[in-house]
Amino acid sequence: MKKYIYKISLLACFMALVSCDKDLEDINVNPNKPLEVPTGGLFNKSNKDLMTNTRGGFPSGRMALPWVQYSAQRNYTDEDLYLFRTGVNNSLYTDIFLAAKGYKEIIDIVTNPNNQVKVKTYGHPGNMLAASRIMLVYSQLQALEIYGDIPYYSYGSDDPDFEAMTIGTPEAKRTPKFAPQDKIFKDMLKELKEASESIELDSGIFNQGDFLFGNAGKMKKFANSLRLKIANRVKGVIPEAQEHIADAIKSGVMSSNDDSVGLKFQNDKVNPAPLYRAAFIDNRNDFAPTNTFVELLKGEEKMVGKKNPFKGIVDPRLFKMVAPKTNITKDENNKDIETAVSFRASKTVGSIEQGNYVDRTADFYVGMPIGILGSFTGSQTGSVSQFGSAVYKADKVEVLMEYAEVEFILSEVNGWNDTNYKNGIKASMLSWGITQTEVDEYLKDVPSANEENVMTQKYIALYMQPYEAWSEYRRTKFPKTFLLPGETRDLAAPGPNGETQYTFVPKVDLKDLPERITYPSDMDLVNKANKDAAAQRMGGDKMDTKLIWAKK
Repeated sequence: MKKYIYKISLLACFMALVSCDKDLEDINVNPNKPLEVPTGGLFNKSNKDLMTNTRGGFPSGRMALPWVQYSAQRNYTDEDLYLFRTGVNNSLYTDIFLAAKGYKEIIDIVTNPNNQVKVKTYGHPGNMLAASRIMLVYSQLQALEIYGDIPYYSYGSDDPDFEAMTIGTPEAKRTPKFAPQDKIFKDMLKELKEASESIELDSGIFNQGDFLFGNAGKMKKFANSLRLKIANRVKGVIPEAQEHIADAIKSGVMSSNDDSVGLKFQNDKVNPAPLYRAAFIDNRNDFAPTNTFVELLKGEEKMVGKKNPFKGIVDPRLFKMVAPKTNITKDENNKDIETAVSFRASKTVGSIEQGNYVDRTADFYVGMPIGILGSFTGSQTGSVSQFGSAVYKADKVEVLMEYAEVEFILSEVNGWNDTNYKNGIKASMLSWGITQTEVDEYLKDVPSANEENVMTQKYIALYMQPYEAWSEYRRTKFPKTFLLPGETRDLAAPGPNGETQYTFVPKVDLKDLPERITYPSDMDLVNKANKDAAAQRMGGDKMDTKLIWAKK
């Protein structure tokens, strides 16, 4: 009772301080928690959450990046050996679908007949709907190609197998079915086609909050390019994919780097890019470029039985993607001295955080051994490079899809066309800040297009887009430069007991890269029956169960 009287007294005092004509409703409004979120705000939040939660230190740095051998861990290597953390998997699955739910919420707002006057103040209703349909495909595609069969939502289909995201509707399904992959891919192609065709090019999209597209023309090219990507991936198992490939190209795909779509983060410590946060806010120096990737860029062949299709050619992207082991600085007598490149900002030597080191010759770039035991890391880190400063920029652009990838896809669908192939290389290099002169010199030396060359260059261009690179490896088994389970290669420095070599022995029984991630353990608590049915349909909830397009 005393507690209750005390609260009443406080309320009375507060009301006495406000003017007599101030409504109680106004008093209770929290200015920091608006009652209504405009669609542009929902769009921006969903985009930011999706990219942050799929490109961060755990889901990317400790899972996908080492699996496709862009990155090796400098401390704990269980994930490099395919033993991922259950909690990270649970979060990854949940975060993808929470972002997708945000896009669906925009659809619900835009299509509600009671909201039409208000909706027009947020932007162009038809184009906002198209943007949400496109991003629903993009977000759910992430989950589809990680797990296989998933619960799926479609705006334009009433297929009874599509039961995801119905909570809050009259037909809510708290334990939705997991839809088969072939059905989902077919619907995604249909959704992207319909969304693209609905776009009004002479109108805007969101009045504010759109940091992805900016204009309807760019959004349309993204929708068509994403449809081209998906159709190309499933062309061997879904007959109508070939028609979608032709139609997407005809409808207009990305044609320059200006058409690339990515989310640029802030150059601060409030909303920085995911890897900057992992490194310089969470204060973790956990990742380094791998030996296999660095040697590919350097044009080296250091593994028995592995051929580098670009042997003898140094890729100028090496100096952007990777930092040298050491830097040249001046001593008190203005003489050059060689010092290790610092990870964090330093007043005395060049650092990754500041990006103020100097480029060196290729021999100063050495990759971290991928696939070693954690007990070996301490003997290796002092002899290897860090990621280049561009990878850790606070205002880094996290790419959803870029023009270079489109050109590599066009090379493939055009019978490994050489012009498209070289256009892809050029676009990737220019996006990394390589000069036109350096690009021209490289293209003079690079071998002509064939399947291996195109797919290996595509792998390089997808650097820091690890889930996409993983999908392409599972589909094609390129590049051929990976260190696979059971294979042996040299260490960067003597091991803890003087070892000079190591063998990649994963902690999960796999002979190649994982084919998928097993369903989150949370599914056993909330939707076990449908999860088990999906697993049985696919061939088992295992890391070597192939998706429908992974036939090699």
